[in-house]
Amino acid sequence: MTETAVGTGRAAAAGDIVTFTYVGYLYDSTKSDFKGQKVESSVDTNSTFTATVGVGAILPGWDQTLLGMQAGGKRTAILPANLAYGANTRDAQGIYAAIAANSPLVYDFVMVNVIPQVTIPNQPPPTVLTVVANTPGTGTAIVAGKQITVNYTGWLYDGTRPNFKGAQFDSSLTKGVPLGFTVGGNGVIPGFSTAVIGMQVGGSRTVIIPPDQAYGAAGTTSIPPNATLVFDITVVTSN
Repeated sequence: MTETAVGTGRAAAAGDIVTFTYVGYLYDSTKSDFKGQKVESSVDTNSTFTATVGVGAILPGWDQTLLGMQAGGKRTAILPANLAYGANTRDAQGIYAAIAANSPLVYDFVMVNVIPQVTIPNQPPPTVLTVVANTPGTGTAIVAGKQITVNYTGWLYDGTRPNFKGAQFDSSLTKGVPLGFTVGGNGVIPGFSTAVIGMQVGGSRTVIIPPDQAYGAAGTTSIPPNATLVFDITVVTSN
């Protein structure tokens, strides 16, 4: 990561709302600045992007680069594939090149504004499985017995955050491989299997899973006992 201009004011911290511009390129080792074909840009559309930084709401590499930036600051970062789009692909779109699986990318960022996070009263976790966001996909709805693959990211529940996402403990996106399992089988925690019922290929959900449908009193090495979990789930395939 290279800081090409230092900004002024508050340095972006986890939970802050940041507004910035970005330009992304395929990594090209033959170029002196490593910038190959352009893949996306807010600058080309004269627009900005606003997100909560440091909470897993954007690409991991974006999070890492934007933290600490100040308004007016500029940074260029080379993102390895696991901090960008991982094994996911994207077709060429107009003037923008396609992104192949496991592609490293180069981004230019300019920070426009940093708004401090708002302290939110601690909201107790729900005691039943709760869907807090849902984007439909296409095709047949998933039922028990289906063999599916999904991309997912999991966080510990944090009632002080607006999206309830605390510390991240696992993600298929960083591994670069979707998770495959039989719905209703023993391959995943019960709440995860229940959460995908009714989803379609390409659809996504954010779900809150109580401990009795997760890892219960036992926990794991990365999940405390009796922890409520939050998952983003996107269905990749269903057979």
